[in-house]
Amino acid sequence: MSKRQNNLDDILNSKQNKSTESIESEEKQLENQMNKEKINLLVQQIEKHRDLYYNAAPEITDAKYDELENELRILDPNNPILFTVGADSSEIFTKTEHVIPMGSQGKVSTPNEFKKWAEDRGFNTFLIQYKLDGISLELQYKSGVFQCGVTRGNGIVGDDVSINVMKMKGFVPRLSTRFTGGIRAEVVLFHDLFEKKYSDKQNCRNTAAGIVRRKDGIGCEDLNLIFYDAISLSDDVSFIDEIQKLKWMKNENLPTIKTKTVKTIQEVIDVREDVMNNIRDSLEYDIDGLVIKCKDIDLEDMKRAKPIKQVAFKFQAEEIESTLINVEWTISGHNYTPVAIIEPVRLMGTTVSRASLANPNLIKDMGIKIGAEVIVTKRGDIIPKIERVVKIPQGAKDIVIPNMCEECNTELINEGTRLYCPNEECPKRNFQRLVRWIRILGVKHFSEKLLLQPLFKTGKVEQIADLYQLNVSDLNQFEGVKETSAKKALNNLFAVKEISLAKFIGGFNIENIAELSVKKVIDAGYDTLEKIKSTNIGQLAMIDGYAEITAENLLNGINKFYPQMLEVLNTNKISIKKSVQDGKLNGLTFCFTGKLNEISRSEAEDLVLKLGGEPKKSVVKNLSYLVTNETTPTSKYLKAQEQGTKIITENEFLQMISE
Repeated sequence: MSKRQNNLDDILNSKQNKSTESIESEEKQLENQMNKEKINLLVQQIEKHRDLYYNAAPEITDAKYDELENELRILDPNNPILFTVGADSSEIFTKTEHVIPMGSQGKVSTPNEFKKWAEDRGFNTFLIQYKLDGISLELQYKSGVFQCGVTRGNGIVGDDVSINVMKMKGFVPRLSTRFTGGIRAEVVLFHDLFEKKYSDKQNCRNTAAGIVRRKDGIGCEDLNLIFYDAISLSDDVSFIDEIQKLKWMKNENLPTIKTKTVKTIQEVIDVREDVMNNIRDSLEYDIDGLVIKCKDIDLEDMKRAKPIKQVAFKFQAEEIESTLINVEWTISGHNYTPVAIIEPVRLMGTTVSRASLANPNLIKDMGIKIGAEVIVTKRGDIIPKIERVVKIPQGAKDIVIPNMCEECNTELINEGTRLYCPNEECPKRNFQRLVRWIRILGVKHFSEKLLLQPLFKTGKVEQIADLYQLNVSDLNQFEGVKETSAKKALNNLFAVKEISLAKFIGGFNIENIAELSVKKVIDAGYDTLEKIKSTNIGQLAMIDGYAEITAENLLNGINKFYPQMLEVLNTNKISIKKSVQDGKLNGLTFCFTGKLNEISRSEAEDLVLKLGGEPKKSVVKNLSYLVTNETTPTSKYLKAQEQGTKIITENEFLQMISE
């Protein structure tokens, strides 16, 4: 190869190398530019949603907001906005500086994240407190006398809302000690008042935020102050540690946050799991996680925008954003109920693709359309629901509400709160009556899908009495039904030879008439089918808990189904128990929870009814007894304990009714 050729190759290789370096440089510059634009966008979004959270109504969920911060933390971990707090502010109120800066907390969302945080801190004791979902305030005192109440604001300066604070429950105008400094509290609206007075609002937190900032102070008497921290600026009152600080606040009659002390990381994780699954739903206010901090007081750390010696251990997201794809109408008897079909999302550990829309009124009030971006919640409910609409894009389609019954072609009636077929002879109603009968008798292994549906569709069973004419060959002709399962289903049906009058009438699925409604009539002395049939609306309306509409529904139902009722009794395979009311449990209410050993829960509830008492499905106010064999406290147990309901075992209950 000539020298000239070698020089040419060197030049070409040099150009090629320069070209590669140039391309890599351009790609790097492009990547940096894209990251910079993404960072700027994230900062703008975080600023926007912080402002909405503190000063208006949030447009996105907490989980979605956390995602924005996490994404920015990956791209630009030292971005200043990650070390500042959101600002709540109002032009109505004057500004006041905090005793020391009022920062926000860092967050972890999973046990592994918390474990890493805790291991880095090396604490030998952890203080656990509920993370209240409310509005943060600092109440400032001088020599024990209240001076002002200040919102968090920008962490340094907040709004002086003293005139409103003085109306809140838990406010103490003068302390017993000469404390000078700031006492931190969360303003919360309890669930019962929210349901009673503010159910048209979005949630408890937003409602409280609006009330706190009202110039006229209306509604502040509905708010509660719950205290969680104090900063002393004088030697008149000093604190040894966080525990002693909490005891001091309690001694000053300040309502304090629930606090627990544990020694290990795993104990913290276990407490979070227990609170999340068993306790949270029984609380009278909203919490969205736990605050974990060390026992020692560190004022310098508290002055940080985000203290490093405490952290918010968040719960699993209870609400998440999704898109409404379609609406299906499920039919139960004669009622049509809308169910939202949404883009599948992970919510509280499960994949959710369907959510409740309740009724036509909710669809109308929310203005929801197909294609809308929505917030889906699962606040203690088994069935997720659509909470609110975030955005309705262009081209979104209206939800079509059915107007004709798909079974009998009768025009549906839309009352707003429900959509239903008014045709009393609609096959859907008749089938639902059969389902109701099997359920109220507690008949096991009589499958709705494998047995009831094919029996009804073939005309073999049209009303309740037809069930008592069945034999094994009528059942095992259907696909998937073997002779053994057919025998088991019929044996279970025929095993119920007696039934209370209240259960018998309740089993006919009369409009708005449940078993307990019938029991009130029986307790009033109308203790046979004939006596109830021969009474009138005026007499029934005099019974406690009854009104003319309920009385009319019951009488109309009895008269309509009386021939069918007689047909059931004439089969001689089931009869009505004679009413024996010895009044042993008169006026008492019982809730059964957990596994019972001697009798089933339905049998226990039947015994309560028979002896004049009233069974309840949940721990209601003024409940007489919670019956449980569980040794580990559940949410029902804790709620009963909190409101003073007597808690007894199954054996104690059985002894009570046998004495």
